[in-house]
Amino acid sequence: MKKYRFNYIFSGILAAALLAGCSKMTEQPYGMINSQTYYKTPDDARAAIIYAYSILPEVGYYSRGYYITTELPTENLTQKGDAGVGNFELDELRTTSTNPDLDNIWTYAYRGVARANAVIAHVPEIPGMVEAERNQITGEGYFLRALHFFNLVRMFGEVPLRTTTIDDASQIPMARSSIKEIYDLIISDLKAADSLITQQRISEGRANRPAAEGLLAKVYLHLASSKASGSPGYEFVANADDMYAQAKLYADKVVNGQTAFAFTPSLPDIFNIDIYKKAAVTEHIFDAAVDRSGDREGSFSKLPNMFLPADRPMTIPYNQLKPDSATIDIGQGWGHFRTEPGIYFSYADNDRRKTQLIVSSYTNNGQTYQLDITSSSRPFTRKFIDPERIGDASSANSPIIRYSDILLVYAEACGPTAEGYAAINKIRARAAIGDLQPGLGVAAFRNAVIQERAWELAFEGNRLFDLRRTNTMEKVLVQQYGKTITSGAYFFPVPQREIDTNPLMK
Repeated sequence: MKKYRFNYIFSGILAAALLAGCSKMTEQPYGMINSQTYYKTPDDARAAIIYAYSILPEVGYYSRGYYITTELPTENLTQKGDAGVGNFELDELRTTSTNPDLDNIWTYAYRGVARANAVIAHVPEIPGMVEAERNQITGEGYFLRALHFFNLVRMFGEVPLRTTTIDDASQIPMARSSIKEIYDLIISDLKAADSLITQQRISEGRANRPAAEGLLAKVYLHLASSKASGSPGYEFVANADDMYAQAKLYADKVVNGQTAFAFTPSLPDIFNIDIYKKAAVTEHIFDAAVDRSGDREGSFSKLPNMFLPADRPMTIPYNQLKPDSATIDIGQGWGHFRTEPGIYFSYADNDRRKTQLIVSSYTNNGQTYQLDITSSSRPFTRKFIDPERIGDASSANSPIIRYSDILLVYAEACGPTAEGYAAINKIRARAAIGDLQPGLGVAAFRNAVIQERAWELAFEGNRLFDLRRTNTMEKVLVQQYGKTITSGAYFFPVPQREIDTNPLMK
């Protein structure tokens, strides 16, 4: 990674310039910008986009809060017994407007929107920039704004559509926009990003052209399947088939139209830090990037500790399929996230995503310990580990878009065609579970892809949105796994603090 090194170093000048608020304000809403004293030079533009990215790996976003919000409501994860009340509300699908975890993710997403808005508004006006760099940075701003709003609309539905910098307190009150208006902006932003960012790969943690195209494919797929399934809130979508066609178009650009990112044959290699941070070609199209040498959480990550059991330091083989595989020391964690039996038992016993990517046993001082799915120390995912971590500081990135995700987007959008089957069977072959049953109808094939996504992308923050867009929250979580849904099935309640401080929200 190029060193702007996404340790996200905040100099006094940068922090003052980007956080300086209007004198009329007593509290800054998600970060205010003093554009009169900043955005004068190309270096200002470079610093501004780094600042915009720096929100992603914060504790409240992709280094913890995002997974609390998106994984606990599903059959993938539950939480330890002494977790906060917000965790239990999410896990038990009885969220309220005062849920602190929802307030947290709302705040961080809108801080990200504010920083992206500043880049979009001001970088094009900076004199003396090379046009290609100006376009690249502006395009990255559009990508980031689209990502934040895609998260917000999938979580909360109708939300305020803030697209300008906030310079005055009078700009704070804003009514909710319709879901259609939000998606219109997301699509417009991603198409702008696709046209402005010309590089297939920039550096670790930086949005690139395949990231913009991959995210656009996911957006179109969400619209398509939400319409096709009758998911609440998506009545405005005119034609599901048109959306599937667009999802296929943009997913194809990632799957077949670029060479910087590709399918990784070995499952452990996908999540090997030394590989995906250094390899010329990787599955990690776009991550919230961190570095264990950083000076604060947010520049490094403690997310692995959320998954690792707390009982004792652990040693595991790098590749369980190879008897002579090297062993790696992965330490111990906090045991906050606990794998649920639902996802664990849904895998076939020979599925390598279970045998290679979920740790069910480990050694300590020569003794082997088995992890019990019904105990406090349960089998856990190895997607977020860093054998070289420094204390609690980890370099384990949070994957936001990876190649296999978009390959399955492509499969679902294609339907039961030769292309669709080839895409899903590539995933299944790596997992060693054999080809998908041939001759399926459209609905059955797409349901199979959704299930494949559940196995392939487990613990990566996709499952909740897949259940919502296919209108299967009740069918899967209640009927299949015996959960109860009281509130927050398809959209979480807007945080009460936002309602209280934004009169137009009422």
